[in-house]
Amino acid sequence: MKSVRFGGAVKESKRPCIMRDGTTLYADIYRPEADGRYPVLLMRQPYGRTLASTVTQAHPVWYVRQGFIVVIQDVRGRGDSEGNFNPFVHEDDDGYDAVEWAAGLPCSNGRVGMYGFSYQGFTQWAAASARPPSLKAIAPGMCGADLYNGMFYPQGRFAVFEHVPWGFQLARDSARRAGGQAEVEAETTRIRRRTPDEELYPLPQDGSHPIMSSYFPYYEEWYTHSSYDAYWESRNWMNACKELAIPTFLIGGWYDVFLMGTLLDYDALRERRSGEDGALKLTIGPWDHIPWGRYAGGRDHGSEADGGIHEQQASWFRHWLLDSAERQVESPFSAAAEVTYFERGSAVWRSSSALSPFTDGARKLLFELRGGEKPANGALGSGRLEEAIESKADSRENGMAGCDAFVYDARMPMSVDNYQPIDRRMQQDRNEILVYTSRPASRKIRIFGQVVANLQYQLIGGPTDLVAILSLLRPDGSAEFLTVGRTEISEEAGESGEWCQAIVKLRPLAFELAEGEAIRLELTGSAYPLFALHPNGCSPGEMHKAEADDLQIATVAIGYGLGVLGCSCRWLIAKEENKHDSNRKRAQRLGGIGSFGRSAENSAAGTYRVNCCGAPVRHHRCEPNGCHCRRYAERFLLARRLA
Repeated sequence: MKSVRFGGAVKESKRPCIMRDGTTLYADIYRPEADGRYPVLLMRQPYGRTLASTVTQAHPVWYVRQGFIVVIQDVRGRGDSEGNFNPFVHEDDDGYDAVEWAAGLPCSNGRVGMYGFSYQGFTQWAAASARPPSLKAIAPGMCGADLYNGMFYPQGRFAVFEHVPWGFQLARDSARRAGGQAEVEAETTRIRRRTPDEELYPLPQDGSHPIMSSYFPYYEEWYTHSSYDAYWESRNWMNACKELAIPTFLIGGWYDVFLMGTLLDYDALRERRSGEDGALKLTIGPWDHIPWGRYAGGRDHGSEADGGIHEQQASWFRHWLLDSAERQVESPFSAAAEVTYFERGSAVWRSSSALSPFTDGARKLLFELRGGEKPANGALGSGRLEEAIESKADSRENGMAGCDAFVYDARMPMSVDNYQPIDRRMQQDRNEILVYTSRPASRKIRIFGQVVANLQYQLIGGPTDLVAILSLLRPDGSAEFLTVGRTEISEEAGESGEWCQAIVKLRPLAFELAEGEAIRLELTGSAYPLFALHPNGCSPGEMHKAEADDLQIATVAIGYGLGVLGCSCRWLIAKEENKHDSNRKRAQRLGGIGSFGRSAENSAAGTYRVNCCGAPVRHHRCEPNGCHCRRYAERFLLARRLA
């Protein structure tokens, strides 16, 4: 073991840590130069200790300057560590052993926190599930404790876009570890660098590529276990973690492929809180998986786009890992669970206490699907979104106002390449999509939460997928991607002509719709390669067996007049700038501007803590001829729930 002084820290390389089964894992340790006892930050990762996840995280020497010992460990079978790498399988027991080992290092105060994102986040959940007594706080970024729903099958379909390239990355690292495989390593690197249409996604979705099969066979397991079963149950750490009271700082990105995992973790943990040790914090930035920067999707999110995320993590761990005598007398982390998120459009960071991104009791902005003389296929069609007076619970009783139809050919899937705010107007020209556009907004509307499309359909050639894509139509004609969701539909059209119901839940989002901007909804049969394409005509359990000649064509009719799109509005109408500043500050002290949470005295009546102008309900009455909020609430927020 060799020690050097680097960046104001003492670095010790390749320190051994022996697991309970005798396997030796290796770690690099960064310590402050000054004598003393320090809390420990542990990161366990599969990509090489030197990298230390610095594609998103501050380098260990920065954390040393903040007063921590930092340990970066290669997981089993990666880097220099012994054993075989089977993703996720050994991370609970190995994580427990690594935490307790780190707590006993020289100069440690015995209190350990874990940090890191992606796989480095998953190792935190695994270790926490084993309950090592020295683990006092975690900060898992961009991951999900429930691997099936939060990582591999978000919204119920395999995430091809993420896991095909990741599989080749892990295969490349395995080839390097085997030695003498320079040609294989070069080929995997070339595949990962090519664009999807050129090279990557024409490869079989089931991973039956010779490099993948030879050097990373676990990919096939992920793809063939397409339903939640015992395989995924053994890889779901949330079942254990939601019973724990360990302080948890969740970090997510609106454009991250694992956002659903982060949000599902928050929703599961917000019910567990019991005292200070159950503290929970969620931050969602304008970030892709990599990097956590300013210009995701080519959009400038402003100079505050990083949200001070490095400082937040250091502050979090200082509070929970310092000895009690050294802690702050009062800390924001011991207060109610807090959500801090970046709002697209306004480029403003907003906060609220105990707000679920999946809230279903919030007020709704509702739209009905409408048609016209032309079909609704493509952006030049006549599809419209009209503000609805009320949600109609049963289309069979209300009758059908008309319909449009699209054809989904699995051999030519509609593409959604990622979750970034890219311009979709070129894709919206295609006739395989139904496109519905709202009128331009007359003033600002702020939307937070989950968008839900409640649709009526008829189907020939199913089962198939029904995909809903939401975009923001700007005055210049660009259509910025906002969010997407899917569901499977299977009931075939029959002689009765009855319409079936499909509910599509899109990924939660937060954005401000500015005056002159409109909302656009696309309905189609695929969002490839975000989701594995549905071959049509086969059950989900058989999809992984589909070959090229199994790809079929499905035809879907969507009834308009009765299909409803619902958005959760966090603010009714955005307040005018520079007005009601004192009321806004007062509202922030009372629980957060625009919080869905109801004040205790008003919960029975169903009134909300803050009105649109930023004033607390109990200190302010909105008069019809005074404040805007009553006049426009009737226009823009017309029902509380979708039928």
